[in-house]
Amino acid sequence: MSCKNTCRALLGLSLITLACSSAFAGDLPVDGVGRATLVRLLDDSQVQSANDLPPIVRIVSPLADSSIAGGTSTHKVGSFNGTNMAVNVEVVTRDNVPLVVREATEAPPVFGIRHVNDLLADKPNPDAPGLYVFFDQPLIMPDGTVMPAFSNFASAFNVSGSDDTPGPGRTTWFGWHVLESLPAGTQEVTMTVAFVDSAHRVAFDQVHLNVDRTKSSGQALTPAPQTFAGPASVIDDGQGPEVSMIAPRVPTSIAIGPTDSSLNATNGSLFFIQVSSLDRNRHGIAVSANGLTSAGAPLNAAIPAGLIFDPSVIPSAGHPGGPNRNFPGLTVTFDVPLRQPNGNIVPAGANLAGLFDVAGNEVDASGAIRTTADWVVGGSLMLPPGKQNVTVNASVTDNAGHTGSTKNIFSISKSVSGQQLTLDPPPSN
Repeated sequence: MSCKNTCRALLGLSLITLACSSAFAGDLPVDGVGRATLVRLLDDSQVQSANDLPPIVRIVSPLADSSIAGGTSTHKVGSFNGTNMAVNVEVVTRDNVPLVVREATEAPPVFGIRHVNDLLADKPNPDAPGLYVFFDQPLIMPDGTVMPAFSNFASAFNVSGSDDTPGPGRTTWFGWHVLESLPAGTQEVTMTVAFVDSAHRVAFDQVHLNVDRTKSSGQALTPAPQTFAGPASVIDDGQGPEVSMIAPRVPTSIAIGPTDSSLNATNGSLFFIQVSSLDRNRHGIAVSANGLTSAGAPLNAAIPAGLIFDPSVIPSAGHPGGPNRNFPGLTVTFDVPLRQPNGNIVPAGANLAGLFDVAGNEVDASGAIRTTADWVVGGSLMLPPGKQNVTVNASVTDNAGHTGSTKNIFSISKSVSGQQLTLDPPPSN
């Protein structure tokens, strides 16, 4: 057996041991079917032919050496102040075998790929039937419902998007703001994510996360938005947060969406943007990760908790727009206009932060707070003739008025829509 296969086998064995040992520790509720599914997936991931190239799965948020807050929900006593972390998953294909995924952003009344009823019924996510997400501890939902350890949380995810990586493969991303809490006393949780492609090949990743009890929730890790004096800047002064654009990964190509009247909420560019900001200087980054005010009320009654989507500040012909009221220090711009499915055109250079879908907080290994924000671009990009790329700029201003920034330049895919980069899921029954 090769070194690579030996390492994979040992890792799979350790995960199976973890699944079995955790399941019988104490009186914590365990989803037996989910545990058996995890063991089967890990076993199937070891079965490969010599020239096979299964997908690669990466948990990109939270980071493997980060800690997360535990949250305040208990059995039958729920709260939106949960772990409030962002879970982001990257799935990279390396051949022509596609993933089965419906890309989607937050476009009310359709809210991404989240299906709470399927989650409660322990069913796969109908928009990503190959996605599996397991925790070796129970999670307590915001209404106080306890989800047993090894429940499949794939249906809890909020958004998904894809980009066109070099060669035959594509990259698909999934994002989820975790409103759920961990049981009191939990000191560590292991998250395992697996994906089964359309050829039934299995890939997985796993992180072990310490639980930081110094703050009650992920929401409590950052100051509230009203503490931000502003204004947000786009000038990097070298003293602000460390800002990085994790998704899309350069080099890659993005679909620009239809340029004609066929544009709708399901066929736009649909690429996934992840902006991460690390508060290395401990100045504080003002954000409401659960999308609620400090009084626990939503900014918009039509927007569920767990989202930072703030449509009232999207620039339009009669409105200059403004900062996202859930994340006022965030500025994201394109160097081309964005046409939304409703016909609104956001000018090049205007702040697109109000369109972001979710955000989450974690504690970096250094002790600094990392805030991650996600958006799946649901419109079309209006490129002038001859332009072959799109520049995305992102900056974050902290509560001391200092700014960090980054930018990426993306080529243009031959695929018109991001949905063309994956297979459509079968219709739900």
